[in-house]
Amino acid sequence: MQLCQIASDFRGRVLPHGMMLEQKINGIRGLVFQGIDGITRMFTRKGYFVEGTEHILYFLAHMERLAGESMVWDGEFQVGGNRDATKHWADFGWKQGGEAGHFYLFDCLPLSSWKAGGDLTPLYERKARLQALHTAVAEDDDLHWEYRPRSRGDDSWVRSVSVVPDTWVFNSEGAISEARRIWAEDGEGVILKDVEAPYQRQRNGHFLKITRENALRWINLR
Repeated sequence: MQLCQIASDFRGRVLPHGMMLEQKINGIRGLVFQGIDGITRMFTRKGYFVEGTEHILYFLAHMERLAGESMVWDGEFQVGGNRDATKHWADFGWKQGGEAGHFYLFDCLPLSSWKAGGDLTPLYERKARLQALHTAVAEDDDLHWEYRPRSRGDDSWVRSVSVVPDTWVFNSEGAISEARRIWAEDGEGVILKDVEAPYQRQRNGHFLKITRENALRWINLR
């Protein structure tokens, strides 16, 4: 079983009722949850630790308290605006000390559901919950004055987490147009999502990616 839900390649078909579309952030897939040792960390989808992310963990801890249960936070971790800088930090940069990076959230589910293999709650409800929890922390001015232990007064944690915005597309032409717009801005691509779909810890067709790498498979659809 995978640690997270993994997108399949787009093959030219958008669901009749439309699909949610999000920008695919060019970084490292990150999952934040409490491990078997009782410590909450950020993990890659292959289970490796992502170090130097305490500012992000601090923000998510506030969200988890509001959620009232142990959660799994799913998103993309990025340093320096690109995958190369992110990978360098994850492999070597953190060893110099300090913290770096931004966490782009796009999904969440209770830890108990994640342990069972997934969550039957439809995506639109999970995303709404995610947005509400994030907004509650991000807009709590009183909370922002809280001193984070060992931070030396650094309040960058307040800006360390965001929720990936989404829009809707109703056909393949609209999806491809959005992908090309992202590429024109030097982005990686887009992810199409079935809003009625559950969260399943495996590769499936509920998430579909359109990237430069798989573009040749649908280029004739334009």
